[in-house]
Amino acid sequence: MDELLFTDSTFEKDNTSRYKLSIQLCLDGFSFSILSSDNKCLALFQSKKLNSDSENSSIDILKDSIRNCDYLNLAYDQVSVIWLTKKACLIPSELFSKALATDSFQLCHPLLKSEIISWNVCTELNAHIVFALPSNLPIFLESQFPGSETSHQTLSFYQRVLNHSINNRHPKVFVEVYDNFFDAFIPDSGQKYFTNNFSFKDETDMVYFILNIYKQQKLNTEYSQLHISGKIDETSKAFQTLKRYIKDISVDNIHNESFSKNNVSNSVYNQFTKLLNPSLCE
Repeated sequence: MDELLFTDSTFEKDNTSRYKLSIQLCLDGFSFSILSSDNKCLALFQSKKLNSDSENSSIDILKDSIRNCDYLNLAYDQVSVIWLTKKACLIPSELFSKALATDSFQLCHPLLKSEIISWNVCTELNAHIVFALPSNLPIFLESQFPGSETSHQTLSFYQRVLNHSINNRHPKVFVEVYDNFFDAFIPDSGQKYFTNNFSFKDETDMVYFILNIYKQQKLNTEYSQLHISGKIDETSKAFQTLKRYIKDISVDNIHNESFSKNNVSNSVYNQFTKLLNPSLCE
């Protein structure tokens, strides 16, 4: 079931060529935001889980759903596409080659016949983010959103994290939560970064994996800050449990200037960090 969370009163459907579209895709569905030229959020949409019996039918349902969405058939000044998947790995840029990307990826994840390898360059990490996506998706995206660029969800995550100050004595832990997994990143001034993702079935699993990161990385829960974002808020069971063990924990909220006034709560906005991040559309 689809839900248009809001449309701002200033949104002009007949004049979208001056707006920016940011759309997040996965085989389960899609969400998108429409931003004005000064990065105010004018519309926010989330798609409920798409029902399908196989991966092949999932991509077909996803494409049909996008084609049938009125807002995604309008002309925009810029379009940013985010592909959401756990299937990714990092390769130092000085070592990168297409052959190494394929070999390295397959050491970490199975590459299905229906998938191809793609990558983004993350200059802040001096690394390439290598990820898999359905083989027929790029052609569809180019036809649906000409000139758009596709990025893996961790690209903006790493960029955002590395804008924070790095504490070498007590490293900060950054976690971004999605429906059934989270990305984790610990920056280091010597560029010996920790990065991984973890699947979870419930909030208890999530808490266990986050606390285990602290344990395995020998971090002090009294001093190493935990910054958490995405599909979580301060009232959730996971946050309240983590707060019992980690002294300095906070939810990274979307800046108020990113959106116009409406009745959508901040905790809802935080689920769409990437869609409301103006840097994605710059």
